[in-house]
Amino acid sequence: MTTEARKMGRNLSLITINKMIQLMGGALWALVVPRWMGPDQYGRFALAMSLSLLLWWVGDLGGLEVFGRHIPPLLEKDPQKARQLFGQTFLVRLFLAAMLVPIMLLVGPWIAPWLTGWPAALIGISAGLHILSWTSFHLLYARKEMGKWATELSWRLMTQLPLVLIAGKYSLTAQMTAYTLNEVIYLAIAIWWTRDWFQWRTLRPRFGVLAPYLRMGLGFWATNVGLILLFRTGTVLVQLLTGNSAQVSFYDLALTVFFLVYTIIDQLIRSFLPTVTEFHEGGQQERVGRWLQTLTRWGAALAVIAVIAVQYTADWVLPLILGSEYGESATVLRVMLLSLPALVLVGVGTVAAAVHQSPRVKLIAIAVGAVTFWGSALYVTPRFGAVGTAWALTIGLNVYALLLFSQVRHALQFPWRKLIGLLLLGIPFLLLRNFVADHFVVAVAASFIGGLMYLGLGLVLKLLSTDFLQMALQLARKQEG
Repeated sequence: MTTEARKMGRNLSLITINKMIQLMGGALWALVVPRWMGPDQYGRFALAMSLSLLLWWVGDLGGLEVFGRHIPPLLEKDPQKARQLFGQTFLVRLFLAAMLVPIMLLVGPWIAPWLTGWPAALIGISAGLHILSWTSFHLLYARKEMGKWATELSWRLMTQLPLVLIAGKYSLTAQMTAYTLNEVIYLAIAIWWTRDWFQWRTLRPRFGVLAPYLRMGLGFWATNVGLILLFRTGTVLVQLLTGNSAQVSFYDLALTVFFLVYTIIDQLIRSFLPTVTEFHEGGQQERVGRWLQTLTRWGAALAVIAVIAVQYTADWVLPLILGSEYGESATVLRVMLLSLPALVLVGVGTVAAAVHQSPRVKLIAIAVGAVTFWGSALYVTPRFGAVGTAWALTIGLNVYALLLFSQVRHALQFPWRKLIGLLLLGIPFLLLRNFVADHFVVAVAASFIGGLMYLGLGLVLKLLSTDFLQMALQLARKQEG
């Protein structure tokens, strides 16, 4: 095995470990914090965190893609220019970070009457600190220090949890102070790990240096922001359209659990990207199409099984984990999960778009999906609260997925009838929910048996094939080698 191959294997292992920590952090957060705070307090805190997250991405400007693409070659050809790129990016983000506090003080009261003073300011401060720390973490990514790069994403909830628990029973100001302190910790770590890159000569304003990089980064930035807006503005919409903090907490918690389920399936699909890219670069287009077809069918099948399991068990599991006050989150989650098969199409479509280097395809689909989501939410949220917003999100995500998938269908040469058949095959299992949901043990057993029956029928009807198992074994052998 070559040195480069060993390094890639080590990086993959580090990312996998950090992903597991991230999932554990998310699970612990959902298990402990909502019950500790209660629906109203957690709803306010969830809204504040969502606003901070939205501000992160607005200030990112495609930094990860710019650094990942340009820093490595610059380090070989012109190290000083690489340092200038880092320094000028830090200055621009420092300017953006300084703007966020007055923006939140101005906009906060319009979003919620209690979002004034220190809570609004701390949302801006925490977002600004995060944007600044990203400059260093993106540099670590570009330098292929994957263990350090993945630290801030994976460990954030683990360190945030005890800080927020200390302040959890106090005011929103105390909770956001704890949240901001967590950002201070990661900014300090980031600056320490990249301290040799902070030089006065590269921190003098020379913004013309950034112009060619910003043009490239803004395209990726628009795509990332579109996806974040599609997923994360729902929390803000629930607050604006209902004014009910408890409804905000129901939506935010369902979204947290939704992401935990989605991340597992999405990471499985994306793990095949390097292999598919290798086939594409080698001119093996027939194998690219076959692998993408297989990934689509099996990804959709696994998503349907997850939907079946959640439909059967959510009414028991979520109140058990979160507390009886959060029973409505189960209904919100069940609605959200109906978009999971569509998101698998997004994952496969993203793989196809990345292989063929077509970011515009994804951007168009995201824009239409987001507009559909917001338009639907304006109608259904005032009438049905968090459940209505979940339906709007499901509609928006399905529109996004179908548009993206239709634009990359030439790369897949996909048998549409089999995909539609797989999705329709899951409907009878969903209709059985009312017969099993009243008994937890029966619901768990039924979800397991239902999943096996669904896969069995898919194989018998030749909607699924055994290619996926062969592909997984092939990928595993390649990583071992």
